[in-house]
Amino acid sequence: MQRSLAKTLARKYRVRVSRIYRRYRTVLKTDQGPRRGLQFTVERGEERKPLVAQWGGVSLKRKIRIDSLDDHPTQVWNSARNEVVKRLLADTCEMCGSHDGVEVHHIRHLKDLNVRGRAAKPAWAQMMAARRRKTLVVCRVCHEDIHYGASRSRQNS
Repeated sequence: MQRSLAKTLARKYRVRVSRIYRRYRTVLKTDQGPRRGLQFTVERGEERKPLVAQWGGVSLKRKIRIDSLDDHPTQVWNSARNEVVKRLLADTCEMCGSHDGVEVHHIRHLKDLNVRGRAAKPAWAQMMAARRRKTLVVCRVCHEDIHYGASRSRQNS
């Protein structure tokens, strides 16, 4: 990466790479001791501090020794259940209120529910469009009705 930076600067200033190294190479003071790198300084007058750009000074040596192993790291993700899981664990059909054989009906895109020029949407499509959800928790009977286009009298709207 340092060579790539030197080549980029050499191309920009239309000089050879060796001249870039001679001009900007320096020894940088780091926590791990002195390290070689490139440094560019822009003087800005007597009142203001100079701008300093440094590249390098980082040890690329592989760290083999491990300080400590944390067998129980803190969880980064949210431990709360998501909405679909909560709705499924409620074990209630969202169309008729039944508690037997609850399943989840999925659609690919919400945009498929709101297509202009089509006939009136069925109750299940209206519910999904109103909630802006691609899933609907329904019982087995309602799920078959959705797929086969039947309309049963036990549905509540």
